Amino acid sequence: MKEKYKSYFLYFLILVYVSGSIGFVLNPSFFSPFTPYTLLLTCFVFLIHSPFPFKKFIFAFFSIAVLGFMIEVIGVKTGFIFGKYSYGDGLGYKLFEVPLIISINWAILICAGIRIVSSIFANKITVLAVAALLVTGIDLLIEQVAPKLDFWKFEGGLPSLHNYFGWIGVAFFTSYFFYPTIIKGNRKVSFIILILQIIFFTSLFIFI
Repeated sequence: MKEKYKSYFLYFLILVYVSGSIGFVLNPSFFSPFTPYTLLLTCFVFLIHSPFPFKKFIFAFFSIAVLGFMIEVIGVKTGFIFGKYSYGDGLGYKLFEVPLIISINWAILICAGIRIVSSIFANKITVLAVAALLVTGIDLLIEQVAPKLDFWKFEGGLPSLHNYFGWIGVAFFTSYFFYPTIIKGNRKVSFIILILQIIFFTSLFIFI
């Protein structure tokens, strides 16, 4: 795909997030069903800006997503990894009580976070650890509005520290073996996608 078309998709994604931030504040019930499609668009934009050989990165990306999905299924069924929680209908189609799109989004956040942090640190373990903390921080932000949007909810209302330690571990270990592939690619686009999600969920946290 030509670079100018990649840029058009990126600009469109920015427009979607900005309009979505405003729309969710004004009428969340109308805009909520579009959430899975927005995340699919985010995935598409992220992937088209990813490195070549493309097949190698696709394998790494979806391996992380599949591992994340399997861990989510275990987490929902047992409560062992993240605490006791359940998913609502706000993230679309579910398999084994887990929305398929959620693991795609976590794979985006993990890969984008690692790309950005790798521009600051050189050591693999340091990059993975800092990126895991970054992704877990974004998870913390999302969880402030997740119940209101029918994304997911924890038994008792709020997640425990157990949840965040679980996410640090998941983000670290699911990406460990794919690190050499993940760090390649467009850091600028990775940064934009992370910022878009942070701004979006921060605006929801403040206004809804």
